[in-house]
Amino acid sequence: MDSYCYVPFGTEPECHQFRILTLLPGSRGQPLECILKHGDIGNSPPYEAISYVWGDTRDKVNIICNGKPLIISANLDAVLRHFRFPSDKRTLWVDAVCINQNDDEERGRQVGRMKDIYSKAMEVLIWLGEEGEDSDAGITVASDIAQACRQYISGGGSLETISFNESPVQRLFGRFRDKSEFTRLEAFAKIIKRLWFTRVWVVQELALATKATVFCGNSSISWTDLMNAITAQDYLNLWLADHERNAYVFILERARQEWNAGVRRSLLSILFRYRILDATDPRDKIFGLNALIKNELPGGQALQPNYNVDATELYIAVAKEILKQSSDLNLLSVPRRLSGDGPGPKNLPSWVPDWTNTRLTAPLGLANYSDINELAFSASGSSTPQIEFGGVDSSSLGVQGCCVDRIAAVGTVLRLEDLPRTDYHGTRIPKCAFVLDDWSRVAKLRDQNFYFTGPEPYLTGEPMRDAFVQTLVTESTNESIETLRQQLDILERNAAIAKWLNFLPKRLPSWLTDKAVYLAHAILFCRRNDQMTLDFRIHLSSLADRRGFRTDKGYIGLGSALAEVGDKIVVVKGAKLPLILRAAGSQWTVQGDCFVKGIMQGEAYHEEETSQMWIV
Repeated sequence: MDSYCYVPFGTEPECHQFRILTLLPGSRGQPLECILKHGDIGNSPPYEAISYVWGDTRDKVNIICNGKPLIISANLDAVLRHFRFPSDKRTLWVDAVCINQNDDEERGRQVGRMKDIYSKAMEVLIWLGEEGEDSDAGITVASDIAQACRQYISGGGSLETISFNESPVQRLFGRFRDKSEFTRLEAFAKIIKRLWFTRVWVVQELALATKATVFCGNSSISWTDLMNAITAQDYLNLWLADHERNAYVFILERARQEWNAGVRRSLLSILFRYRILDATDPRDKIFGLNALIKNELPGGQALQPNYNVDATELYIAVAKEILKQSSDLNLLSVPRRLSGDGPGPKNLPSWVPDWTNTRLTAPLGLANYSDINELAFSASGSSTPQIEFGGVDSSSLGVQGCCVDRIAAVGTVLRLEDLPRTDYHGTRIPKCAFVLDDWSRVAKLRDQNFYFTGPEPYLTGEPMRDAFVQTLVTESTNESIETLRQQLDILERNAAIAKWLNFLPKRLPSWLTDKAVYLAHAILFCRRNDQMTLDFRIHLSSLADRRGFRTDKGYIGLGSALAEVGDKIVVVKGAKLPLILRAAGSQWTVQGDCFVKGIMQGEAYHEEETSQMWIV
């Protein structure tokens, strides 16, 4: 039998055609049969859209489409079987079938219509995968937490400020702190680690949905209830709450809230916020967000879905468009890919972000899911960028900058995946505690005269400990200096526990390690109010993938993981943050941005001292 052959769409601009899949009824074990028909997006029958992870596309199966065989992935076959009704037809839209994936021209045009396709669907069905790792129990406890959330909100409470200091919270959520709930909460935590939450395509699929329901195996929960449960779990620090992992969910919810409120972000804001999400095709890190981007670029040709363009060419073109339209150089503050950390597009200039870099690195001074355009610094004062493009292929970026200092010493990189366990049966050690001693050494917080006269004052005249703790939070919290001193004391006691963990036998049973850490924590934290404040904890999130450093002149700061001794601290005209540049002959390469205590408000920028610098 001949295979199914797609009928092409019209190509005229006013053509708004798409394909609708009618899934014929059948039992779970019967072969899948469907009908594909062309329709007009503005005048189509009601349909539901599926949001799912493609999975391994090499594993193929046949279904029957319009009476002929059509090859799809085994994963999609399982998804369609789950959503097929036993006795009724079901009208769906699913990308892998409704778009001819072998036609790059069609793919580009249909991707450009995703905004209409998902926003006009009756409901978006989110498929997380088959039941596994006790996911049914995880969905059940999420529903239970969501019910408690509804009661709390109906009583006037807000999830944005929820805390166990409130008696209604203790009454409604107290049971989820009991050890009897740990098994269900562990299953819930594993659900949040499903791949769906990490894919770039799901951002607009969720944001555009008028209604969304999450399915995992035979269990389901509304997106609103799931989001409320995750928020309560995160803010109340329930068992196995993973703040870094939850950031993925909060990013998705932020997209949905902003879209419904009519907020439209700039190209850089969109690309930066969702850079941690992954895509099989590197070009989809741009095209997969097309529907959410504010139409701000003249022509905007770089943004039009075009699968005939090379990823390197696309990334360079997008970076140029951003720089041409920006009143700042925030593009240069996009975190770099770590050395040897996975393949990206080849031969990218160092000033062009590699959007395939999915590491969760927050902007300096901001939280994990912040907008890069919220950077509050002004290292180059009120200056505006002065850029030009040069080189044979215009891939060099010319800026005006002045060298402020040279890096003299660097500390250990805070790579979260390299840390030991940080949660010991309810006792949580801050991640930066594992590098605090080393960063203190680099900052000379305790030099050779410390025990006789105390540390020397910092360059700004402040006590060195004050300068150090303000550097850790990039002077961005609302806490008083007295509170920050208390917070540093708490961090240092946690650092003592982290250091002590290195002396425990490696093969010690987990339960015994938990008890040992609990005992050490009880000894060092005997006062009830010895807890880090939420504001302080949030601003520590920008330490991930960074390292402390000290300069020749004695400045201390936070640099990217790529910073090395000998790199230059440069303030560039129009840049909010200083840059770390490395000499490459007569040119320079960007190693990342940095926070330097004492020069973040223009103190070291002198426009008459700037010179032309070419970044390659």
